[in-house]
Parts: sequence; C-alpha cells; structure tokens
Amino acid sequence: MKKRIIALAVSLLMAAPFANAEYLGLINGRSANPGNHPDLSVELGVIVGDLGVVDYQIIGARVNYRLTPEIVVMGDVGVSEFGEADGTPFGLGILYFLSNQRISQTMDIAGKASYHRADYKVVSGQGEVSNLTFEVLVSGAEPISANGVGWYGNVGYHRLNVDFGNSDSSNELGFGGGLTLPTRGGEAYAGFDFTDEMTFGLGFRYYVQ
Repeated sequence: MKKRIIALAVSLLMAAPFANAEYLGLINGRSANPGNHPDLSVELGVIVGDLGVVDYQIIGARVNYRLTPEIVVMGDVGVSEFGEADGTPFGLGILYFLSNQRISQTMDIAGKASYHRADYKVVSGQGEVSNLTFEVLVSGAEPISANGVGWYGNVGYHRLNVDFGNSDSSNELGFGGGLTLPTRGGEAYAGFDFTDEMTFGLGFRYYVQ
C-alpha cells in the first residue's frame, strides 16, 4: 500500500501542473474587466481531463466579490477525483484590473493571484497538494457577436507542492482560453487549459443583485 501512495504522489506531481490554469480551482471563465459583472456573483463549474497518468475531475463553487472598481476577491471550494484519490480542494484569489493599461484598447487586462490546497485520500493514507498561481488574464473589450459572446485568455506561472510523506515541488507555465455567453440572470462559460495535456471546463455564473 505504501508503494501505491508513493505512486499516487508521483502521479499528482507529474500530472497536476497540466490540470488547469488554476490548479484545484475552476477555469477563469470571465472578463478581465470587473465592470462587466455585478459586485457579487456565485458560480458552479466542472473540469474534466485525461492527464495521461490519471483521470482528473473537479466540481466546484466560487464566490466573487468586487471590493473596488479594479479589485475582485474570490473564494472557492469543490470535490475532486484524481485517479483513485478523492479530495476537497479550496482556495482564495484576488484579481486586479489594469484600468489604465496602454497596451491595447481592444483588450482588457488584469493580473490574478490565487492559492489552493487539498488533502487527497486513498485507501490507506492521505497527502496534501497545494498550488500558488500568478496569471495574466486578457479579454475582449467588446463582444464578438450580437448575442454578447465574449472571449478570454490566460497565461500563468504555477508553483505546485505535493506532500505524501515526502515533499516535492514543481514550477510550470500554462495557458488557456474560452468563451463567455450572457444569459438571463448571469453568464455561462466554457474553455480549456493546456500545458502538456489539455483539460476542459464549463460553468455558470449567477449575478446576485
């Protein structure tokens, strides 16, 4: 059994950087401009992927709150399966909108930082996985279709730590993107994230009035 736990830890370390742009959390699925959303929103989402070593999926919920016109704080929690291991990841994040950027008038740009952790359990043991992420999030300043469809993209750095008795870490770069669609009462989104493997995610953001 000890060998199985060690193998799981190695699998997590090898595959986790490829899981998604904000490992242990949902895909971004949003505009970089907080002004495109109300002050408070809640969302549900799912991520699935075959990481080559193990299958991965997460179902999660996220709350977003706009503190200022430029700053959004967020918190999320979910349930996750990583191969034979089950976990309950949770995390916090902050987004800062670059309202005065001069790079492009056709794009909105923001910086985002987040931290997530989870305890994964197997039949006879458990281990901790944590991830620190720094991303640049970009999105179109205007919709790309008459029904309001928008696009977003992200690129970021990830510091992943895995501790299943023996601690190890990895540094990775990842990128992703997707589409958003305004709906009655909120916004639907779908996208992907990619490093060496690809995962897909979708969700719905409800606007709390």
